[in-house]
Amino acid sequence: MTAGILTAPASAADPALPERTTVVDTLIRCRAIAGDKERLRCFDSAARAFDGAIATRSVVVVDRARVEQDRRARFGERRRVADLPTLQDPAGKRLDAVASTLGQASQAGDGNWIFVLADGTRWQQTDGQRFAVAPRVGEKVTVKRAALGTYKLGVGRQAAVRVRRRM
Repeated sequence: MTAGILTAPASAADPALPERTTVVDTLIRCRAIAGDKERLRCFDSAARAFDGAIATRSVVVVDRARVEQDRRARFGERRRVADLPTLQDPAGKRLDAVASTLGQASQAGDGNWIFVLADGTRWQQTDGQRFAVAPRVGEKVTVKRAALGTYKLGVGRQAAVRVRRRM
C-alpha cells in the first residue's frame, strides 16, 4: 500500500507534489550520518518529533487508497470552502466520474427520481427529464461532472439526467 505524507499546499514549483515538513526532512537527513550511534540517536529523536507531529495533526500520514476512497465518498457534495479538507490527492488528479450500480430508485411527487447507489450515496434528479423505461435495481450507473458544477447520472443505456447530491 502506497502512503504519502501530506502537510501543506503543494509548492509553486510542482503543484502535484506535497511539501515535506521540517520534521520529515530531519528524519530523512539522519540517513547521512556516518556513525551508528549518532545516526541512531538522530533517528530516535526525529522519530519522537515525527510521532508528536502526527499526534498533534500537524503532519498527516494517509495512504493513497484512503485518499481515493474519501474522494469517491465526497464526489458531488456541495461544501463551503471553509469545510473543505486541506488534504488533496497526492497525484493531483480530479475525480470526474464515479461508476456504481443502482441500489434503489423512487419517484418523488414532482416526477423527478431519487437514486441510491450501491455505495449508499443519494442523488436527486433536477431536470424533469423522463426515462423511457423506469430505472431498475442492479443496473449500471455513472455519475459525471457536467457544466457549471452540475452532475449528470446515467442509468443503463438511457440518456443521462441532471442530478445533485443529497445528504
